[in-house]
Amino acid sequence: MEHYLYFAEGGGADASTEAVCYAASRFVGVEPISATTTGIYFESPIGNVDGGGGAGDLITVTHADTHETADSYHRAKLIAEAMAEAVNRTGPSVEGKMTSIIDADNGVYFGEIATIIGDTSFGIAVTLDS
Repeated sequence: MEHYLYFAEGGGADASTEAVCYAASRFVGVEPISATTTGIYFESPIGNVDGGGGAGDLITVTHADTHETADSYHRAKLIAEAMAEAVNRTGPSVEGKMTSIIDADNGVYFGEIATIIGDTSFGIAVTLDS
């Protein structure tokens, strides 16, 4: 049975791209896009990331620029750690269930992501493959 990951932008989850849910098996990876944004990628249900005609689906997380701060690193590391933990959860307690990764509507943030929500610029945007 599959495990699912949920993301909500904070707009009430009542319009297209305000909230998405993916099977954990569709997770592709995390990468820093800029000093203040990190991308979380998923295989798209209408294409795929590796040349199948689509760019994949993208969750863009906006956050503070900390990559040059002493004893700090890019926020992408914290986001990647949270995603690795969420995707690798197994067993009857998660199978067939959903884990909220970033749910701005309900104030739920998974793992290390909870430590960066205080960034003044923190937020997410969902971009679906078309």
